[in-house]
Amino acid sequence: MKLGAAIPVLNEWRFLPAVIGQLLKVVDRLVLLRGTRAQSGAPTTLTPVPPLDPRVEIIEAEWQSEQDTRNAGLDALDDCDWALCVDSDEILLDDDLRELTKLCESGEHAAIEVRLLTYWKTIEHRVEPPEKLTAPIALRRGVRFSNMRHLDTEAHLADIWLRHLSYVRTDAELREKLRLFGHAHQIVPDWYEKVWLGWDADHDLRDLHPTLPPAYGRIVHEPDAELRRVLHEHAVDLDGLA
Repeated sequence: MKLGAAIPVLNEWRFLPAVIGQLLKVVDRLVLLRGTRAQSGAPTTLTPVPPLDPRVEIIEAEWQSEQDTRNAGLDALDDCDWALCVDSDEILLDDDLRELTKLCESGEHAAIEVRLLTYWKTIEHRVEPPEKLTAPIALRRGVRFSNMRHLDTEAHLADIWLRHLSYVRTDAELREKLRLFGHAHQIVPDWYEKVWLGWDADHDLRDLHPTLPPAYGRIVHEPDAELRRVLHEHAVDLDGLA
């Protein structure tokens, strides 16, 4: 079985060493999809690509949508039997990575989706209960994304957790995310001031998701020793995070 991986990225580099490092433990090829425009359409200045593992292949283009970006990665990996598609802030820990690889090798499914553990501001805090959203991340050759992160085939939900660090950011980084990501037009009014900043003073705030509030019910303090170990293993910089 030949296994590939594709990671879309604009300017989000903080967790990429761990995302790449984990995937390179199992994949034969890894492509980085460096977009040249924000999915929101807002103007942005591209930051330089940092030094990366020499096995990483960089593809740069102006894709118009999230699914176009991901499908470009699948096209580039068409010589692979399976492609793993994760974002630049989504990390598979060792046990989950091994289990996902076994499921691909079994050949029983056309696609595999996983559950998300979503972290908030630091790797010590996460969303509880875990969000109901699942993420399809392993696609057999020929499967494609049809809309955002939806597939053109049915996916098998595995007992695997993806560490989702999209909201582990400084205030400045979070503001930039809200400006550039594809859901920018759906953000709840005053969400940044009332929820993102408001949580610092009131940890009991509920319904915290920026576009679908009930999706993030509350935040709990739950240190993740294995996540911290993996981030340390790949020399991820956590400076500036509370």
